[in-house]
Amino acid sequence: MDWVKPKHRTGRSKQAAAGDADNQSAMQWLEKLCVDNVAMLQSSLPVEPKKGKPKTTDFPIHQYLQAMLWGIGKWDVAKPAHREFLQDLVDAFGAEPFGDCPPKSRRKTKPSKRPKAVPDEIRAQQVAQAAKIGKWITQQLPKSSYDPYVALTATGWLYALPEVGRDIPPALWLEVLQSTLTQVDRAWEQGPGDDGLFPWVIWACEVPLALAKQMSHLGGKDRIVSETLNRLALLIEQTAEDPQALLSFGGQDLRAFVASLIRSRWAADSVGARKWYPPQRRALSKLQMILLHLSDAQGHAMLDVALSSRHDCDFWTSLMKLCKEHKKVQLATAVALPAPVGKSQGFKIDKIRKSKTNDVRLPKPSHYWEKNQIVSMRRNWRKNDCQMAIDFSRDAIWLDLCDQHGQRVLSGDWDIALEYQGKPVNIDVAWNEVCWFSDDDVDYLELECDLEGTCTVYRQVMLMRQEGLVYMADSLMGSSPDTKSDWKSISTWTLDPAVSFQPETKSNEGRIVRHIAQEDSDQEIQEPVALLLPLNLPEWRRSTTQGSLYESSGKIVLQARTTRTRLLSSMLVAVGSKCRNPKFTWRPLTVAENLHKVSDDVAQGCRVQIGDEQWVFYRSLAPCTRRTLMGLHLSMEFYAGRFLADDGTYEPMIEVTPE
Repeated sequence: MDWVKPKHRTGRSKQAAAGDADNQSAMQWLEKLCVDNVAMLQSSLPVEPKKGKPKTTDFPIHQYLQAMLWGIGKWDVAKPAHREFLQDLVDAFGAEPFGDCPPKSRRKTKPSKRPKAVPDEIRAQQVAQAAKIGKWITQQLPKSSYDPYVALTATGWLYALPEVGRDIPPALWLEVLQSTLTQVDRAWEQGPGDDGLFPWVIWACEVPLALAKQMSHLGGKDRIVSETLNRLALLIEQTAEDPQALLSFGGQDLRAFVASLIRSRWAADSVGARKWYPPQRRALSKLQMILLHLSDAQGHAMLDVALSSRHDCDFWTSLMKLCKEHKKVQLATAVALPAPVGKSQGFKIDKIRKSKTNDVRLPKPSHYWEKNQIVSMRRNWRKNDCQMAIDFSRDAIWLDLCDQHGQRVLSGDWDIALEYQGKPVNIDVAWNEVCWFSDDDVDYLELECDLEGTCTVYRQVMLMRQEGLVYMADSLMGSSPDTKSDWKSISTWTLDPAVSFQPETKSNEGRIVRHIAQEDSDQEIQEPVALLLPLNLPEWRRSTTQGSLYESSGKIVLQARTTRTRLLSSMLVAVGSKCRNPKFTWRPLTVAENLHKVSDDVAQGCRVQIGDEQWVFYRSLAPCTRRTLMGLHLSMEFYAGRFLADDGTYEPMIEVTPE
């Protein structure tokens, strides 16, 4: 049934309906439908598909239920166990309810377009499960309606309603709907709150459309559908233009939010509602681009624990179908995600990944969301290694770093602890961006944490795009006027649970290895995925007196110590083929000022070689002035350059000068 009235009908009924419709709430709408007999309304729910050609504008119920799991993660909620009710609902009404899988026949048969009848035993279990979950929903909604698991379960219950609606006790059936529509009214009145856009979009947009889908045969709800679509269209455009509210929780709600938009579109299509106009389609493609920036090559959401998210190929293919007109976004999605995603849309994955000409057709690979303090860095869309995502909106920075297979190497807090004169220094100040720069050579981000009266910490992270190297450093500038101090910095990076750190016995570098189980035996192999070079330490352990690199409780720890007022702690991370190169070394360089060597608390330089390639890094800790190292004359805060063996010169990659 088309929910949008034809123009000739709309004109005649507009004046008659204006008085009541303008003030009609979701609850009043339900009461109007149920005023005669709720049992008659319940018995009118469709159960068996009608004979004839199947409806092509809708999907089977199990597809809606499976889509309820798209984008869910380990949200920080009072009762994480609520997720079990959502999973139970999906298991009960999925493609194979309760794991009921008939034996496969060797004979090839044509797939039937019509769903098979559910056995009576399974149907009885579905009714019992729906009743159990329905009672749980009525208990949770008054106090936990904005728990994302509760909101998703209540919506899934509505999608499953036609399957068991006739068999559920009428009192429970109506009680769940009344509780649900109370939350809809509340969402319409209050708007998005401190809980963010998700699950507000569930109550304000998806639930009205899901309920309208189930009761389309009763009529009288075209206004609710049209107004919900208008609200949803405005929300999509505003969010795509300014995603601050959507990314306020580090991006953990982003995928679940877009999944709700997809399901809402399905429900709207099933009742013949209008399609998205070009502004909404463009906005949805922008949201798809944000999603892609914050997803790894395995399809998992970044800025979250990899194990708590999942790759849903159907989610990406459904989103690509909605945004199929925007070719750049579709091409980037096809090359950046697992091959089945692109193949489902007709892309020849191997061909487009090998073709470098596609790079000019693709969007920029890196992005900085300034309001949310989130950065995405990657070499390009075709290569998996050296992809990073950084969230510095909180005291402890979250950093994700992926290897050449698109799997996490570092994932979690990138923290720092300070000690002065043997006593800990409390760091409770937020990080602020000092510099963001991106071009064909590097992505560079510098942050500042000012502990007034004690010190200032500057944090750098740089992706060297052509080389596949990551430079990370913490610089401490003490505020004490004493010529002699005792500073100690402890920088830590969280390892992904699937990897471990292996230090060298005689030298200071180490490697991160991934543990891969063998299918035919209980043994596992260890594959090197990253090489770590602590540039502030000498190469050999026998020369080390002021720091160390080691692993502790699943974290990489880099310690540095000085008796002066300024300190630099830096590390270079190589992934991909460079991490397995046996030829590498690094050396501190002499920095001179007015023909005199300067101390380490004034400026430091370092030369690094991996294979036949060499690079130079320079960092000024004191006020900038003209200094020299390796024939370079520098008057800047930071410099990184490539050594060109052909003519013995340097090609600068980045030069950071003071304002």
